[in-house]
Amino acid sequence: METRRGSWEPTATPRTEIDSPPSLRPTTDTTSLPILPETSTPLLRRCTALAARARVDLLTPSVHGSADELELVLAELSTWEPQRVVDPDPTMLALAAASLQDLAERVSDPARVGAGSQIALVLDLLHAVMPGSRVTAPA
Repeated sequence: METRRGSWEPTATPRTEIDSPPSLRPTTDTTSLPILPETSTPLLRRCTALAARARVDLLTPSVHGSADELELVLAELSTWEPQRVVDPDPTMLALAAASLQDLAERVSDPARVGAGSQIALVLDLLHAVMPGSRVTAPA
């Protein structure tokens, strides 16, 4: 068996991101990626819980920590596009929409949540995604 001596040295410089064609460049743009149930279900569950807690917090004189957390969740949800949400949990969609709707109706000034307009945006998103989902519940 014959072995070669010496070291291997590349004859060309490695390609960089700039040299690559646009279709092969890595992308950090996540606006076109699908939102799978592994992502949507926990966030919808968190939105539901925080909306219910924020409602209680805002109706009683207490710390409004839930409303602050809810603002962050609403900010994330408001970036979603309905066509990107793939096979969401229909129950979580309905519960999140119901809890946000309840919060908006029960609190006299939704701006007190700090995200009055975001609640409307997220409700529009959830309603846009819902027609493709069917909620079944035993009577």
